[in-house]
Amino acid sequence: METATRTLCIPSVSVDSRLLGALREQPGRGHVHSVFDRVINITAPWGGLVSVAVKQLDDAPWTVRAEAGDWSGLIVQPGDPVLMDSRRFAFGPDGGAGAPEATVQLGGAREWFAKKVDMSAFAAADFTLRADAIESVLEDRGVRGGILEAAEGGSEGAGALNDFEKGIAEGLRSGREALRSAVSAGDATRIRDAALALLGLGSGLTPAGDDYLCGLALIASQPGSRLAGLRAELSDVVAQNPERTTELSWTTLREALDGRAREALLELLSQLVRRKPEDAADLAQALRVPFDRVLAIGHSSGTDILCGLLAGLRLEAALR
Repeated sequence: METATRTLCIPSVSVDSRLLGALREQPGRGHVHSVFDRVINITAPWGGLVSVAVKQLDDAPWTVRAEAGDWSGLIVQPGDPVLMDSRRFAFGPDGGAGAPEATVQLGGAREWFAKKVDMSAFAAADFTLRADAIESVLEDRGVRGGILEAAEGGSEGAGALNDFEKGIAEGLRSGREALRSAVSAGDATRIRDAALALLGLGSGLTPAGDDYLCGLALIASQPGSRLAGLRAELSDVVAQNPERTTELSWTTLREALDGRAREALLELLSQLVRRKPEDAADLAQALRVPFDRVLAIGHSSGTDILCGLLAGLRLEAALR
């Protein structure tokens, strides 16, 4: 007896404008890369990584946000084909031919654009004040286990680090110090060496070294930044070494070098630049909600990215 197959149709909330343009130019068949409760990652027809996220998450590069609370009930697994164009993503064993398991409809979705902030009017004191605000937030609410753990030599109550963890912590610490020194000296070769040492260093889908570099890259990519040399060298290192880290982390870092990141990060950076605070404590308190949104990214990724933003702001102040 034949059983009718009913396709689940899920409307979208928003879609990255750059992704929509790529879908118009290169529609075709991709395949599921990885599946999590709130995100499905897809390898697109052109080879890049695309994400379909639930509506609770924020907008991000190469991402569609769909009207769904989670993906736990969707029968989708890595390797499944996905028919992709500017109208829909069709998931299923036949990638959209016949009756797919589900389709994510893109029609009517709001286009998302990553907005940059101009820092050209900032003086050294402006960067220092904002760096002080980030530093106070990290001291109060930062998550140990990545960059902060390396900086402090271990987190209280977490037990002793094993030799492998100690090696990562030392590598993160020495890599950061080497990169800051190289940028301050304007030494392109040392910048490349230090960036390469940090690339892919750490555990998880987005290693701590990459998250730190993302924060730095986001500062360096804004109009008015004086970190053009860092951005150029880091861009080359990332482009030439995709095998050093995960595909998701590599994609995220590449986008940060173009000033594109999750909306939570861009909103925090925008408010940091545009507010006129009395002091660092005032700024940290006024931006508590956007700070907490960033700190909630991943396990320690938000903290590690904030550490990169902090380093970028300190370097901007020094270069002025």
